Amino acid sequence: MKSSWPWALPVRALILFALLSPVVQAGQITLSVDDISSPAFHAKAISATLDGPDFSRFEARIGELSLRDRTWRKVRLTCVKTQWNNGVIRCDQGELDLGEKLPIRFVYQQQSKTLGLTLDFPHGETWQLGSQWGKPGWKVRIEARNGQVMRLAGFLPQGGIRPTAGTWSGSISLDGSRTGLGSVIADAVFKDIAFADASGLHAGEKIGGGVRCDASRRKDSWLWRGEVDWKSGEAFWQPLYFADGGHRFAGQGSLEADTLRVSQGNLRLAGVGEAQLSGAWGTAGRGLTDFDLKAAGIDVAGLYKVLLKPFLEKTAFAKLQAKGAADLAWLYRDGVTTDFDLNLRAAEFVDEDQRFALHGMSAHIPWSNKEERQAELGFRSGEVLRLALGETRVPLTTRGWQIITPDFSIPLLDGRINVDGFTASRIDGAWQWRFSGGLAPVSMERFSEASKLPLMHGTLSGIIPAVSYAGGNLKVDGALLFKVFDGTVVVKDLSLLEPFGRVPRLSATLDMRNLDLDLLTSAFSFGNMQGRIDVAVAGLELSNWRPVKFDAKVASSPGNYPKKISQKAVQSISSLGGAGAAAAIQRSFLSFFEQFGYDRIGLSCVLRNGVCMMDGVEPAPHGYVIVKGGGIPAISVIGYNREVSWDELLERLKRVTQKNVKPVIQ
Repeated sequence: MKSSWPWALPVRALILFALLSPVVQAGQITLSVDDISSPAFHAKAISATLDGPDFSRFEARIGELSLRDRTWRKVRLTCVKTQWNNGVIRCDQGELDLGEKLPIRFVYQQQSKTLGLTLDFPHGETWQLGSQWGKPGWKVRIEARNGQVMRLAGFLPQGGIRPTAGTWSGSISLDGSRTGLGSVIADAVFKDIAFADASGLHAGEKIGGGVRCDASRRKDSWLWRGEVDWKSGEAFWQPLYFADGGHRFAGQGSLEADTLRVSQGNLRLAGVGEAQLSGAWGTAGRGLTDFDLKAAGIDVAGLYKVLLKPFLEKTAFAKLQAKGAADLAWLYRDGVTTDFDLNLRAAEFVDEDQRFALHGMSAHIPWSNKEERQAELGFRSGEVLRLALGETRVPLTTRGWQIITPDFSIPLLDGRINVDGFTASRIDGAWQWRFSGGLAPVSMERFSEASKLPLMHGTLSGIIPAVSYAGGNLKVDGALLFKVFDGTVVVKDLSLLEPFGRVPRLSATLDMRNLDLDLLTSAFSFGNMQGRIDVAVAGLELSNWRPVKFDAKVASSPGNYPKKISQKAVQSISSLGGAGAAAAIQRSFLSFFEQFGYDRIGLSCVLRNGVCMMDGVEPAPHGYVIVKGGGIPAISVIGYNREVSWDELLERLKRVTQKNVKPVIQ
């Protein structure tokens, strides 16, 4: 038997007296060994001495003892009263010095070749070793009561998980022969276990539970069965965090050469559900090679919170309220997923930032990497940016990592989003997809109500050309065309980087033509204006939906049409020009009329680094003309602030659309 316990070796030195011929001097018997090596340990400078009355005092010393990656120096075992009687060696009052002096008791029976050893530590901690060896084989049993798990740290590989606190009570039994270990049986309970690794990516605190397992050798393989019951405590295993206990695994399998197999397993995760599994793990660095998993009635809320959310922290799905039930089946062969089935029932996903929501969601997705399968997705209702979505059902055809849908539509308020020719594929581990479609008329009244904007009139409709997504970038291949405020809006060069990330970035060019000012201004407390305007926005860049850069210009549309501006609108525009903006008429004259004529309107903003550089229709002394008067009565509005903080400009716009702000009149 090759002992792997440092405190057993000094006892073996005593047993050697019964087997070897030591050096006998006057009143003393001495045994010396220079070096002992085995796969389990290495010891140097071993000496043992018997002296005293009837040779009852025993002392063994080891200069250096190495076991795996741990080394002890100047190990000493002392027994002040050793009893020798009919082949039995007994020590009831011994002391073992491993850098820490510990009481030790042992008894050795030469005929049966059995050794029993007990170590008593402070605070009720006890370790016991029982062993028996002979020609048929050997047996070792290790028992602990309140054993400190930190004492096992030296037997673990360097650089891995290290226990830092906690106790265990139970037993480990080993049986073997000259050919090696034959079986292992362990039954233990753990309390307040803590562990960590050097990187800090794996750690646990206050873990309690139990482990039961047995393994037996069959020729060149091992058969095993066992269970782990994690009852309490928390653990972090990057990026997963398990806040409480209540988890359990039970299974059986084999260890063959460099492959660990689970032939049958049951895993229960508290708050998530229960799954049956089997698989194979390559211990020589190959990792997971085969895996089967089946689970029914999984709690979607727990699945998202415990297993999905940690992997979605940098996406738009990082803050969801989820619920519902799911059934899963996963088949993994030779490092590749071959089949995956998902069924969702009465599921719900609500973004905590109120960007989107899906209610009453269902899914039937039987996926195969080789065969064509028919699937379906649907939801009862939903919303995107507060815009209500109606009930939708979408059939899918999957061909490996390719997804195809027939043309379908999604109800949006009182209109519809039409999606034509949607296809998606996964190439080199990244998803790509494309579609085209259009927006059927949506009433601006419903749109403004849902968006919590002032009431607007008219309809919103448009054509969506080819939209594609690849490499984390969503692009529109062509121009988006919308009709709103009796004019047209064309969006070109639209690109959205990381649309599902936490900080999406959008770039585009907007060209709005012939917008009806009467329809536009009547929606806000801005004051009435009659006429038509064009709006051009070049180089628009948004970060997390906030403008960071653009060149914008508002100007009167070409053509002949009524051009009127109300007194309130004059005041609002003047306020946008900042302190010192003025109407170029007498204060008394302004109060005589409710409406004025104008020739042109123009205002531009070049946004850089949070500052808007302002300009107008034409230069004016110390400023720029925003409204150039024309007709009778005519009025002109001049702005004097060339540089305005973007946040301040938004605040001004908010004020003038909510209440009447009086300008400085001269």
